[in-house]
Amino acid sequence: MAELKAKVTLKEKGEEAYVSLKQLMASLKWTAAVDLDLMAFYKAKDGRVGGVFSDNYAGGSMGSLNSFPFIQLSGDAGVGATGGENEETLRITKLDDLAELYICTINFTDAVGNRDRAFSSYDAHVLVVDDKGESVAVPLDSTEPGTVAAIAKIDNTGFMGAKMINENRVMDMATFQKTIPGANTLKLSSKVVLQRKGDSATLKAKYGGGLGEILVNLNWNQGQPQPQKKGLLGTLLGGGQSGGIDLDLGCLFEMTTGEKGAIQPLGNAFGAFDRSPYILHCGDDRTGAWSSGENMRINGERLGEIKRILVYAYIYEGVANWLEADGIVTIMQSGAPDIVVALDEARNKMAMCAIALFENIGDTFSVKKVVQYFSGQPEMDRAFNWGLQWVAGSK
Repeated sequence: MAELKAKVTLKEKGEEAYVSLKQLMASLKWTAAVDLDLMAFYKAKDGRVGGVFSDNYAGGSMGSLNSFPFIQLSGDAGVGATGGENEETLRITKLDDLAELYICTINFTDAVGNRDRAFSSYDAHVLVVDDKGESVAVPLDSTEPGTVAAIAKIDNTGFMGAKMINENRVMDMATFQKTIPGANTLKLSSKVVLQRKGDSATLKAKYGGGLGEILVNLNWNQGQPQPQKKGLLGTLLGGGQSGGIDLDLGCLFEMTTGEKGAIQPLGNAFGAFDRSPYILHCGDDRTGAWSSGENMRINGERLGEIKRILVYAYIYEGVANWLEADGIVTIMQSGAPDIVVALDEARNKMAMCAIALFENIGDTFSVKKVVQYFSGQPEMDRAFNWGLQWVAGSK
């Protein structure tokens, strides 16, 4: 179990303890195999509200100790419901401007799984230490089912200074966002963000061992549409114009039988969902007008027949400028958090980008971030030892 050591322990709801006005450190510790997230939400004395929470959530910010609200989160532990010595820390260097501060925890694992489990099922607690070294602990031990816990409130409105109150309130997301100032800035969305090359995640098998349908979405900032298309070859030779950018989603596949091939709009190779290769490209966004971008469906029920898949994108039209395209790939599986891979490096004049590699390992898929740029398909093919023969194509 996570070790709990504190000079004062607030065990009952409503218990209070005075803390220093200068600096605070709040640490969430747990060892259970669950993804908990420490967060801070506030209401300033001038009426501003907001929050500091993991940037693995859409719109999240880890905060800063050098600017308002002078709160910073150390990181995001336990992603993927990993057990062990998990710890997340919030540092608060200035309370002067805040009227109310709420220290909260989201049970991301159970929230995305639509499960109502009690926080007392896990061994978590929050320890708050002030600048004098005085420590106050609040066990996260409510037996009431729910996905959000308001652990403690720091009230800085009294003339005697700030005091910490044991909230120990468990609630659903809707109640949380209505009752906690600034909590409506949190959107419960993807927590699996592959940030660095080589980062990986595992798609979760469903009952019966299959993965269900896996959707791979590519979206980007299309810019202004161009009146004429010059194609991939024109882009590579520098003939593209500086208007809108048309990205195409594709993949290389290898079956366990040894069959290999490519799925992409170029050459009208759209694949099939119910027969080999069990990958279907849903259509080419030739105008850049689809707000949903481009999609590929992978039949995860036929996982045993697929050895590996390399997802890639290429600039079909527009200058070869990935920074302007601001592309992002999202891998979606029903009942599991989205996996997000950003095309977050600029490689101008390199029209191909290998984004993510799916590999069949032990009857499930692992997904690894690649984000490696190439001048064309043949160069990418050689880098990943696919061995296909490439010819010129059009769409």
